Amino acid sequence: MVSVYQVYPHSCFLYLGSILVDEYGMEEGCRQGLLDMLQALCMPTFQLLEQPNGLRNHPDTVDDLFRLATRFVQRSPVTLLSSSIIVHIIQCAIAATSLDHRDANCSVMKFVRDLIHTGVANDHEEDFEVRKQLIGQAMEQHGQQLVTQLMHSCCFCLPPYTLPDVAEVLWEVMVFDRPTFCRWSLVLRSVNKYVGPSESSPDCSDSCNLHTHQVKCFVDQHSEVTAKSCNCRRGSKGTR
Repeated sequence: MVSVYQVYPHSCFLYLGSILVDEYGMEEGCRQGLLDMLQALCMPTFQLLEQPNGLRNHPDTVDDLFRLATRFVQRSPVTLLSSSIIVHIIQCAIAATSLDHRDANCSVMKFVRDLIHTGVANDHEEDFEVRKQLIGQAMEQHGQQLVTQLMHSCCFCLPPYTLPDVAEVLWEVMVFDRPTFCRWSLVLRSVNKYVGPSESSPDCSDSCNLHTHQVKCFVDQHSEVTAKSCNCRRGSKGTR
């Protein structure tokens, strides 16, 4: 399968890989072989997507690549997080957050959301501390770039129907490390300077007015979410 994909890089091979990971990813004896498969599939995939307009021209490949990566996160997160390929997958995901394609963008956001969630989920399992440490290292290396790119994509690239998926990713980032997330998201203050008191202006085109409205909505939603999170934490302290 891998050798055929290197010659004919059709996304159906990535989809088939996701099925194999889904079926056998929790079996210890299969994990290394599945990781080798993932790494072999990623190399021609990255070459395809790194071409000019590669992400936009190959949304099915983006969709199936991150479906495969998500299955790995769900079935064997430590195996993926401990590998060298995870850095390249995260970098590709960050680049793909601005892709205006419903299915592809949804798969990218689900991958990032599930990846970060492994750092807080199932804290009773014996590999929890390893997962938390690996996610912490990934966020230290890529977190600020991810948050900045998500905010930029929300304001200037993505249609409104994608924003709930982006919000879930940002929520997971905040749950994992709220103080660091708040420092990263201070960029919203500089963005907010460009949002005037009116949602529309005669000097702006319809596109400009739409982006201005999206920025204002995003800033307002960010303030509301962080305030609610702070209030919830205060309330929980008061009930102890």
